[in-house]
Amino acid sequence: MSKPDSPLSSDDQTDVRARGLRRKIALLLGGLVLCIYVALLLGTTYLAQRQLVASTDARQALELELRATALSYFYAERRSDMVNLGRSRVVSTFFANRDLGMSMAYGLRASLLAVRDAALELLDERHVGERYLYRRIVLLDDDGSVLADTSKRAEPASLGRVLPAAGVTEARVLAGTGDHQDEVLIQAPVVIQGRRRGSLVAWVDQQVALSALVGLDPTSNQADRYRLLRLGDALSAKEHASESRRALVQGTPFQLVALTSASAESGILTSRWLLAGFVGMAFALLAGGALILRFHAQNLVLHTRMEVERLQSFRLSRQNARLLREIERREESERRLLYQTSYDALTGLPNRALALDRLSQALERATREGQSVILLYLDLDHFKRVNDSLGHDAGDVVLQQVAERAKAVLNEGDTLARLAADEFLFIFPDRAEVGEVELRAARILQRLDAPFVAQGREIPLSACVGCAVGVRDGETADDLLKHADLAMKQAKATGPGVFRTYQQGLDKHAKENLEIASLLRGAADRGELELHFQPLMDLRSGKPVAAEALLRWTSPELGSVSPGRFIPVAEEAGLIRKLGAWVLQNACLSAAAWQSVAPCRVAVNVSSLQLQAPQEFLDCIEQALAISNLSPRLLELEITEGVLLADRRDIANLLDTLDGMGVHLSLDDFGTGYSALSYLRRFPFHVLKIDRSFIADVPETEEDAELTRAIVAMGQALGLTVLAEGVERAEQADFLTAAGCDLVQGFLYSRPLPLDAFTALIGSGELALASA
Repeated sequence: MSKPDSPLSSDDQTDVRARGLRRKIALLLGGLVLCIYVALLLGTTYLAQRQLVASTDARQALELELRATALSYFYAERRSDMVNLGRSRVVSTFFANRDLGMSMAYGLRASLLAVRDAALELLDERHVGERYLYRRIVLLDDDGSVLADTSKRAEPASLGRVLPAAGVTEARVLAGTGDHQDEVLIQAPVVIQGRRRGSLVAWVDQQVALSALVGLDPTSNQADRYRLLRLGDALSAKEHASESRRALVQGTPFQLVALTSASAESGILTSRWLLAGFVGMAFALLAGGALILRFHAQNLVLHTRMEVERLQSFRLSRQNARLLREIERREESERRLLYQTSYDALTGLPNRALALDRLSQALERATREGQSVILLYLDLDHFKRVNDSLGHDAGDVVLQQVAERAKAVLNEGDTLARLAADEFLFIFPDRAEVGEVELRAARILQRLDAPFVAQGREIPLSACVGCAVGVRDGETADDLLKHADLAMKQAKATGPGVFRTYQQGLDKHAKENLEIASLLRGAADRGELELHFQPLMDLRSGKPVAAEALLRWTSPELGSVSPGRFIPVAEEAGLIRKLGAWVLQNACLSAAAWQSVAPCRVAVNVSSLQLQAPQEFLDCIEQALAISNLSPRLLELEITEGVLLADRRDIANLLDTLDGMGVHLSLDDFGTGYSALSYLRRFPFHVLKIDRSFIADVPETEEDAELTRAIVAMGQALGLTVLAEGVERAEQADFLTAAGCDLVQGFLYSRPLPLDAFTALIGSGELALASA
């Protein structure tokens, strides 16, 4: 039986098969396109989710670092508060009063209350809103006991111990303990004159500080996102369950912890259900376009958020950079301030405070190891003349050159410091051989031998050096420095360029000088001073032509004190100008009183220190002449050669002014100093006074006799009146008469007498007969 014919022709079947194949291919291509679309959709969504997570993480990490940096700067300011309070005058005053032995009943309690008031004032100034940053501020003694406390109104002596103070060398931040773990302690040492005296401790409310710095309301739930934990501490179990980030707070024992949780929107965008929804919607052709639009919109949102976060990150970075620059600026200011408090600005050498600190350390080490510390105290000779003649700028240049030369003798570990204007200190620690002292001093003085150069001029200078050896001459820095100073002053008393070591008797001498200066200060007001007068005799007429005023002091405590003892002390203590003014005024009054008996001048010795202020000295003379109504021609001033060495124009002008007034000028002690003829030619002297050392052995000693004849001849050649002092024997008077000397003075004629006795002597005529 044959098969029925197909309703479709072979061509139609071929066409149908072709169309079916095309449909299958279209379906396969559509499915492939759909798969590619879904894959692209899933991949793009996944990458967007990862980018969002990374962006959020970066933003949170940067925000946490910035807040930690702000907290670090905040606690740096708190440390600065405590350091500044420790350097305040009220704290220094309290410890100074206590060192002076002041008791609580007599002033020390007031000093403590002043410290507490200063702390309370600081506490009131530091607050956030209505809440104070500081809960409590305490001043601790070096043994840890409480001296002052802002949290109590009780007496300072009743406070207990809260924290050890010994060993605290710099300001630090501590964590609270016990029931006060939510507090932060700021502790700073109190250092006065290089020595630690105690410390200041402040309790900071952690939550108030944290809330203020992160910009959150302390009552808001957002404030709970941050924790300030001590290093090594862990979060609670509940907090540990959530995600957290940590950042160290520099300069403190804390770390800042941020508890993070995903927002609702971020949770949706990063969830797997979103991907599933996208897949489901991808198979819905009608929702395909909407899905693409939504995906595009979300991408746009993500892009916008990322741009906003990028801008925020940029702004935060700039703020952080400004904050870091400010911190660096303050640290540089603190370093500069520390340098200024420890080093001399002119020479760059350590100053007195730093030198004493290093000396104390060297003495402690020497005591512990059985070694010695060499201390050299150097003072430039006549340095004031450089400032007076060339100006302070030239003096500064010389001081800088002195410092540079002195550095050349230092070895590693040695210290050179500048104590005052022209005073330097050398510290040579760890020296076992004391015999090295003289070698060191000789090297220093040798370095200063060559002239210094300032303003194109060579300036010769010498120096005196005093030495003390620790711990032999002193176990503390103050004692050793005092003994080296005494040795230096002994060297200066000997002459320029001299080195002396400390001897035990110097302390007693210094105490005697101090007592003399103290009693001499009010001696004139107490009527203890008196002028005695010794006549100056004319060898030709045998009559007195003048009288030298000689100061005498009789102290109820010390008895009769020699002028050779108290005059140098008066010069050193700065009393000589006041003393000289008293002598001038009383000498003029005395001379005016005896004019009715005999027309004699009065001669007054003038200290070199009086002439350092020419105008003041001139005013003093004019006042004395005005009060006494004495003619200037009856006043004679005796001036030593040393005054003229500085070659000062103002002193030369003063001498010319006095000469113009008619005042007689006498060059005293001629022959004992430089004895330069230039002085006699340049300055208007009337009298040349031969020192008693030349007269003592004439006429027996031929050398002294020849020198005396030469001085007399020179004075006569220059038209000067020649006076010889210290004449005690008739043979001396005969020799001087034969040599042509004009005037004589000495015990041969009269000892110095009080005013009444002297007036009676010259009025009686007996003096003229005795000398004739």
